[in-house]
Amino acid sequence: MAVPSERTKSMPVSAAPFMPGGAGTVPPASVPLGFLAAAGVGLWAFGLAVWFAADRLVESPTHSGAVSAVHVGMLAFLTTAVLGAVHQFAPVVGRRPLRSVLAARLTLLGMVATAWLLPSGFAHGPEALVAAGGVIGSCTVSLAAWNLSAPLAARGGGVPLAGLRLSVGFLVLTVAFGVVYAFDRQTGWFPLLPHRVLAHANLGLLGWLGLTYVAVAEKLWPMFLLAHRPRARAGAWAVGLLAAGTPVLAAGLLFAVPALAWAGGVSAAAGLGCHLASLAGAVRHRRRPLELLHGFLFASAGFLVVGIALAAAAGLADVDPGDRSRLVAAEVAALVAWLGLAVVGHAHKIVPFVGYTALRARGVTTGPAGRPLLFGDLFHHGVARATLATATVGFAATLTGILAASPAVLAGGGALVSVTGALATVNLAAGPRRAARPHPSATPAVPAPTDLVTSGRTS
Repeated sequence: MAVPSERTKSMPVSAAPFMPGGAGTVPPASVPLGFLAAAGVGLWAFGLAVWFAADRLVESPTHSGAVSAVHVGMLAFLTTAVLGAVHQFAPVVGRRPLRSVLAARLTLLGMVATAWLLPSGFAHGPEALVAAGGVIGSCTVSLAAWNLSAPLAARGGGVPLAGLRLSVGFLVLTVAFGVVYAFDRQTGWFPLLPHRVLAHANLGLLGWLGLTYVAVAEKLWPMFLLAHRPRARAGAWAVGLLAAGTPVLAAGLLFAVPALAWAGGVSAAAGLGCHLASLAGAVRHRRRPLELLHGFLFASAGFLVVGIALAAAAGLADVDPGDRSRLVAAEVAALVAWLGLAVVGHAHKIVPFVGYTALRARGVTTGPAGRPLLFGDLFHHGVARATLATATVGFAATLTGILAASPAVLAGGGALVSVTGALATVNLAAGPRRAARPHPSATPAVPAPTDLVTSGRTS
C-alpha cells in the first residue's frame, strides 16, 4: 500500500479521502486501539468460554453457563470492538469531534466492567453482579450515546452516518432490554420466555452490531478495496431494510405475533441480501488484487448466508421444539461468526491505519526492513493468514457442533476461536512496537560540510 502523497496530505478535510485516523476530528489513537485491544482479549476469553461451556450450549442453550458464554462474545468481544470503531468513524463521517475524549475513555472502562461482571454473575453469581453489570452497562451506553451525538448530529454524511445514528439507537434499546432481564432474574415480573430472549438477541445482533457494520462497510469497502462503483444503491437499501425490519421482527417475537415477526424477518433478510450485493459490487469494481481482507470478507459472507438459511429453516421446518431450539442457536452462532470474522478482518486494516498515523506523528518514517514505513509493516502477514484459518475453522466447528449436538466438536471450535483472539491481538499489538524500533542498519546522518562551517561560525 502506497504512502499518501504530499498532494493528499495538503488537501482540506472536506476533500480528503476517507481514512480512519487521517482526519483532525478523530480522537487520540489510544481510544480506538484501547477498545480493539480489549476486544481482542474478549475474543480470546469468548473462545475459552465456549470451550468450557460446550456441553451446556449443546444440551440447554438457555442454561446460565451457556448464557454467560454468549454474553462474553456479545459484550467483551463484539460490542467492545464495534464501540471502538464507532468512536473512530463517527467523527470522520460526521466531520465533527466527539464531545469528550475523557468520556470515550470512561466508556471503555465501563464497557470492560460490564463485559466481565454480567457473564461472571450469570455463570457463578451472586445475582448482585448481574444487576451491577446491568446498571454500569446502561450508564456506559448512555455516556457513549451522548458523546457520539455531536458527530452523529452533523448534516450530510450519507448512508453511513444515517446508519450509525440508527444503530446507536438500537444499542440504547438493546441495553434497556438487557437491564430488564438483569433485574427480572430476582423479581420475576417479566417472564423470560424463549421468544422474548430471541427478541433481545435480534435487537443486539441485527439492530446494533449488524446495522453498524452494514453502514460502516459502505465507507470501508471502497477505500480498502479501491473500488469505484458506478452505483451504491445496494448499500442504501441494505441499511434501510435492515433498520426497518429489525424492530418489527423484535416486536413480533416479543409479543408472540408470528405475522409481525415474519414481516420484519423478511425485511431484515432482504437488507442483508442487499449488503451481500453491495460487497459483490465492491469486489467486482476493485482496483486491488485479492488479499487477506478478501479472505475474511468471503468467509464472513458465507456465514451470513448460512445464518439466513438457518433462520428460515427454524421458522418454516416442521420439527420438534428441541430441534427448533438447536436451529435458532445455530443461527445466532452463524451471525456471530459473520460479525466476528468481519471485525477481525477489518482490524487488520484499521489498526495499521491508526498506528501508521500515530507513528508518523512521532517521527517514525522507516519500517523494520529499513525502507519507508508502510501499512503492511505493522503486522506479520504469516500470522495474519493463520488467524484467518483458525477463525474460519473455529467458527465453522462451533456451528457444526451445535447442529450435530457434539460437545467435543463445539469445544474444539471454541479452542480455535480463542487461538484466533490471541494471534490477532499479539500480532496487531506487536507490529507498531516493532516498526518503532530503529533499524540495525540505520546510521546517524552525517552533517554536510557547509553545515559544519555554519555550525562553527554560529557557535
